[in-house]
Amino acid sequence: MTRPEQHPPAFVVAATLAGHLFRMMRTAKLMSLSASNAKGVAARAGDKALGFRPITDFIAEMANDTIHYATKINHLALTVSRTAVNDLRALDATQRFAEARDQMASAEQAAFIDHLIHQTDKERAAMHTETAEIMTQLNTQLDEIHQRVRGSTIIVSNSRTEASRAGEFQKYLDSIANSVELAARDIQLEISKCRKLIESLATLDDCNKNIPDYRLRTGIS
Repeated sequence: MTRPEQHPPAFVVAATLAGHLFRMMRTAKLMSLSASNAKGVAARAGDKALGFRPITDFIAEMANDTIHYATKINHLALTVSRTAVNDLRALDATQRFAEARDQMASAEQAAFIDHLIHQTDKERAAMHTETAEIMTQLNTQLDEIHQRVRGSTIIVSNSRTEASRAGEFQKYLDSIANSVELAARDIQLEISKCRKLIESLATLDDCNKNIPDYRLRTGIS
């Protein structure tokens, strides 16, 4: 007999996502540091690294944008985690209400329990609507990071071209270009992992949403 697929709780997925976002932000901070170092080298190189200066500005902007959007994603993921916990609590309450309803002796008491179940179901529906909206935002923010980092390939290529004209400063500028290339690669890897975790959160929400409605068992309309 095949066992149903087991999913980790939403708060576990959100915590894992937060870990990847932290690594993404740490990498972006290193990229920002590389941009600062590049500015220092370009300043010392003078006219030899004139074309490198706007490149350093782009690298710094890309790093800052990555940190900004990763922070927003983390906040949204934590909201999903809290909502998922509240949804499970509401589901448990619905189960308990349904069990209590079976023990009610009077129609008036049963009607009161029916009202509580109906209100709890409305709250759960609102939570799932909120979660669906947040999932859209999560993917949008992740796309923003991806779009910015995707341009790093061109930037690294331009950086090496400009470095080749910088004479004795070339090895320093090449080193900076290499560090930016590595950082961008690491961020793209974290983006892929984050996408999978966001998909897991969406799957968990669908699983919770599709748990059998207790109104069917109690005959509530």
